[in-house]
Amino acid sequence: MKALFILLLLPQLVFAGYVDLSANFWQNRQLYGATNTSSNLSQTYSVGWAWFMWPTTALEIMGQRQRSLITENDPVGLGGSDVVVSSRNEVLTDTLSLGLKQNLASPQSSIVPALTFGYAKQILQGKTRYVVNDGTTTNSFVLEDDSNNQDSCFVGASLRFKITQFFGIMSSFRSIMPKCDTKKMSDNTQLTAGISWIF
Repeated sequence: MKALFILLLLPQLVFAGYVDLSANFWQNRQLYGATNTSSNLSQTYSVGWAWFMWPTTALEIMGQRQRSLITENDPVGLGGSDVVVSSRNEVLTDTLSLGLKQNLASPQSSIVPALTFGYAKQILQGKTRYVVNDGTTTNSFVLEDDSNNQDSCFVGASLRFKITQFFGIMSSFRSIMPKCDTKKMSDNTQLTAGISWIF
């Protein structure tokens, strides 16, 4: 047991370790519809903290929020005089993940590719607001979905481009698989860009 403890502690004694703090963002917006006023907006924000206990291997914690907002401004008839004037559907997905990050190059390299994998907890919330006209009056109401929690797994890859000794820019790709089902690997993919700070 002592030998195992010393073996695990030895990298810490030889290598002091460092932290890589990252922040990422991505947004995509598409206009469509007869009047080109309907829209589909997708946003992703994330903050990551990676503690490199070994020169190229880290324990990484990441918090992330995805926001999907679909706005329909083309009227839809419901039969009779009732018309849905507009609708606005918003889905928020909050993800907290814990995993391992493996750099494929030295942290001081000009370009540092990395692979990540681990566990993720997702919380999904959604609501839809409708504006309806019955021929005489216009009313609005909101339908809220029940919050849904699910255990997931994730895999990812990233590229970090060194700007200074401590600062860099990066791009990342992630796939989150609900219930660790690899058949759903392509169902929830994310591409983000951001900054990275080593200290």
